[in-house]
Amino acid sequence: MTIIFVILSGAFAAVHLFAMKTSMYWYYPWFDIVMHFWGGVLLALGVHSFSSFSRIYIKPSLPVVLIVVLMAATTWEIFERLAGLYDPATYVFDTAKDLIIGLSGGLLAHLLIRKYTIG
Repeated sequence: MTIIFVILSGAFAAVHLFAMKTSMYWYYPWFDIVMHFWGGVLLALGVHSFSSFSRIYIKPSLPVVLIVVLMAATTWEIFERLAGLYDPATYVFDTAKDLIIGLSGGLLAHLLIRKYTIG
């Protein structure tokens, strides 16, 4: 599972950098939704991956996964605000949507991982 996390994280970073260089977030508004969902999936996968290390004890329960996803998504939204990467007219709606989409990705990933790895 850790190797999948590393590969998907590298792909996520590459796609994000490409999207920033080509302004995909501005030309295709739906692309932001995809990336927030993917980010939630990655964070859930990361929590489950870290739980497999013997020196780090994290029980990958639903509350732990959702708290990690919410903290990371909130931090990202604060960064977007401070960097000026937002539209003041739609800021509240966009932020709420981004948080919900990220949590949805994390929830789905957690449920699928639990279903297919734990039994």
